[in-house]
Amino acid sequence: MQTIEKIKNYYNDTWAEIKKNRHSYSSSWQLARRLTELTDETVIKVCQMAQQQVGETDGIAVLALGGYAREQMAPHSDIDILILHRGKATHQHEEFMNAFTTFMWDIGTNPGIQIKGLKDVAKAAMEDEVVRTSFIDHRLLFGCKKDYESFLKTINDKVMEKGKAEFLMMKIDGVRNRNSKFRDSIFRLQPNIKEGTGGIRDINTIYWICKILYKTSSLSETVKHNILTQEEYDRLMENCSFLFNVRNELHYFHNRKYDVMTLESQMEIASKLGYAGTDSVQSVELFMRDYYIKAKLTAEITNKVINRTMLKLPTKKLTKKVYINKLSDGYAQYANTLTVLSKDIFKESPRKLISIFTFATSRGLKISDSTCELIRDNIHLIDTAFIKEYGKNFLKAISLFPNSFRIVSDMYKCRVLQAMIPEFEGLECRPQFDYYHHYTVDEHTILALSYIDKIAASIPPSLNSYQEALLNLQRKDLLAIAILLHDIGKGQGKNHSLLGAKMSRTICKRLGMGMDDTDTICSLVEHHLLMSHIAQRRDLHDIDVIEHFTSFLNSDEELRLLFLLTYADMNAVGGATFNEWKNNLLKELYAKSESAINKENLVEEFEAVVARRRQKVAERCKNIPEILAASEKLDDEYVYSTKAFEIIRYLQLAENVHSDDDIVVEIDAREELDTIELIVCAKDRPALLSDICGALSSFSYNIKWAKIYTMENDVTIDNIMIANPFSGRKMPEDKQESLKKRIINTIKDGRDIKRQITQSESSIKGPAQVFIKKDKIVFDNDVSTNYTIVDIYAKDRIGLLYDILRSFNKQELNVERAKISTDVDRVVDSFYLVDKHGKKITDQRVLDNIRGELSKEIETDTV
Repeated sequence: MQTIEKIKNYYNDTWAEIKKNRHSYSSSWQLARRLTELTDETVIKVCQMAQQQVGETDGIAVLALGGYAREQMAPHSDIDILILHRGKATHQHEEFMNAFTTFMWDIGTNPGIQIKGLKDVAKAAMEDEVVRTSFIDHRLLFGCKKDYESFLKTINDKVMEKGKAEFLMMKIDGVRNRNSKFRDSIFRLQPNIKEGTGGIRDINTIYWICKILYKTSSLSETVKHNILTQEEYDRLMENCSFLFNVRNELHYFHNRKYDVMTLESQMEIASKLGYAGTDSVQSVELFMRDYYIKAKLTAEITNKVINRTMLKLPTKKLTKKVYINKLSDGYAQYANTLTVLSKDIFKESPRKLISIFTFATSRGLKISDSTCELIRDNIHLIDTAFIKEYGKNFLKAISLFPNSFRIVSDMYKCRVLQAMIPEFEGLECRPQFDYYHHYTVDEHTILALSYIDKIAASIPPSLNSYQEALLNLQRKDLLAIAILLHDIGKGQGKNHSLLGAKMSRTICKRLGMGMDDTDTICSLVEHHLLMSHIAQRRDLHDIDVIEHFTSFLNSDEELRLLFLLTYADMNAVGGATFNEWKNNLLKELYAKSESAINKENLVEEFEAVVARRRQKVAERCKNIPEILAASEKLDDEYVYSTKAFEIIRYLQLAENVHSDDDIVVEIDAREELDTIELIVCAKDRPALLSDICGALSSFSYNIKWAKIYTMENDVTIDNIMIANPFSGRKMPEDKQESLKKRIINTIKDGRDIKRQITQSESSIKGPAQVFIKKDKIVFDNDVSTNYTIVDIYAKDRIGLLYDILRSFNKQELNVERAKISTDVDRVVDSFYLVDKHGKKITDQRVLDNIRGELSKEIETDTV
């Protein structure tokens, strides 16, 4: 005799056995069918038990719905069930339904149960699209076959046939709306495999079209009705099998229904599906590239099915009559779509393989799918001679801001971009497996153009510098091609910038570009990371830094090109990577570099700024002799890097420090930088900066920048910027007081701060570590005349900065200033160091010792 316990044990044991042997199944379809068989067995046994408990139940039918009915079960799929009852539900019917539902929950399944009277089916389906969709797929599992046949007749006659075209349009609009919402979801770092473009919903839409239009459960019907070619159908089925395999492993990884392919799950799925990495490519990158390529193709096939289906629908009630309007150059327009009048248009005039994109954009038209296919069919016309002859046309087309993104996206879709730049094939759907990059390399590259498009149109005031640079740019074509080529070396080995520069030389020559333009592009590609590196990790008030940076540039035109390339590249990474802090640093470096390029002598400019600033301070401090006297003792470098009103404010705070017990802390919001500034004045002492940073770390504040200055009377002025966690508002008074108290107590007695940092660390769970990246400690003695700069690249953790600064203190090294940057899960910290005598560190043995001590603090291998 069956019991719930026996059914539950059988279900769980068999489910576990299926999981264990899942790789022995010949395909994901076979695994899905086996899971469906197990679910069928379980549901039928539960129905039988419920019937035994309540007695014979005439007029009840239990149906499978949705993916369960289609035999497309995944390990943790919903079990969608419809319980039909004939006539008004009797007490016995209700007893059966309650028993069935209770038993299904007791087994541990997750059923989605609908209960409907036969007479209510048509009305419920026509009033609710979700219910109507769920009724498309159904199978009888248990109960009265006659009632099921009545349900079937109702569905076919009153639901599927009535308003068939309108219903299909609703499903098609659903795909389009989803694609709009998840426009870039195919190329997202962590894609949604169900709702995302090219995902399971797209496949379901094709299935529903077959079911509604052709009354079949077989997708092969699309070939019979000329909706898909045999090749397209075969690719679709291959992609379906792959995607269902991925979904199965995703469910097993999370041990629940889950549709977002997280980074952690990607590594596991790659392993389970048998991917093996190489010396240069990780297994997970190979797997994700396959996923992106198949999802992209599935999305394209779905779009073709939709467009070809639309032509077969009765459109009288759906749309107004569309007229064909002949245009110039052999083009025609219908609705908002551009098509061609002759299939030989590109053979007769190959240049139109380029000009069609600018023609469509200038008129705000979308290139029809049939025309895109025609372009792809004629792509062989783009050979070496074509590229050289029409290279200038290509460069002009891709640089038509603010339409560059659209033009290049269409070129990419039609494979013209890959024909003109064959090396771009290597970027297609190439993942960047880290938390920093949100997109595949190709999507990131093309998306970067959209940020130049935006500044070519209306922009907020904070972006005026970029718009001005673009307006003054003489060669916008060089900017566009530099953006397209800046990551061309990715996937070719280490140092993609240098490799990309070499590849760019070949590409530019092929496009017929001159030697000077080629040199400019190669230089931009090689140094496309330089400006963000300098802006975020170097002291922009140091004239040595500005001279070092501008030494890579030949003109202010090259500066504008690199400035705009850097802006586009940083934005196209995705997420909140490009924030107001980085925006202001980048603009500051641009302004200082522009001034330096146009003025021969930076030293004279430095001296002029210092003189003007000292004069301003003197004028404002006529009646404050003690502040005036203190300002006269400040060194020129500090005066150059600090505004006059800030000098006065800081010195006034420092005046309150007379002994070791006097510690002044001031906190102020810097809205323009979306940061909070802390000024700490105290008598100099060992590990002062590390104690301050330790106090900040104990509250989990994100430190961005620090500058330390010690006056002749041994009073220090420490300036620290932290990210504003209060959405641009001022720090609440109670939190200000708590922070001030923590800083003062830590400076006076820092013995307890490590415990507080540890407590803070344990209370915050960061993303799981899925990337194995070696930490780097790099010394730079070239940029600055007075300081040794050390760049530290390491996995982030609360208290890391505190530990690094304590290490410097133990080695009797003084940190004069620091720039702190965090890219999601990794820090890139830069420190300006001198030894205990105030000198640069040039002895290699001492540098090696510093590296060794730092390695212990960041707790991983260094390179």
